[in-house]
Amino acid sequence: SLPPFNPMEKAVLLASVIGPVYLVAGLSMLLYRTSWQKVYSQWRDNHYTLIFPMVAYMILGLIMIGMYNVWEWNVWILVTLSGWALFVKGVLFFFAPGNVVRQVLGVGQNTGLLYLSGVVATVIGAVLSYYVYIA
Repeated sequence: SLPPFNPMEKAVLLASVIGPVYLVAGLSMLLYRTSWQKVYSQWRDNHYTLIFPMVAYMILGLIMIGMYNVWEWNVWILVTLSGWALFVKGVLFFFAPGNVVRQVLGVGQNTGLLYLSGVVATVIGAVLSYYVYIA
């Protein structure tokens, strides 16, 4: 049997996955804004297509929270916050009325907020990737 991971090893393991994912998604939002706006538009028109991804968000969020839920002010707090954000986003999707979900998805048409999302995701991804793969 394998020895148990300590919390820092768990944070690094999770960050080694979510860092590059955030980096790629963020850069994609910045480079392909119009494509992302089309995706958000389709989601807004039929938000029921998001049921499976939102279940996956809740599952992945709970896995991340179960593996690493440490509230210390360092770079690894991004792992904790990511886990909680995934879980809460999934839960809110199922409890929010459909018209509220559609309004939130309409934010994807706002170019400024889409760029801001892309910048935030890119920075988080770059920071986590740096600490996992370079530092």
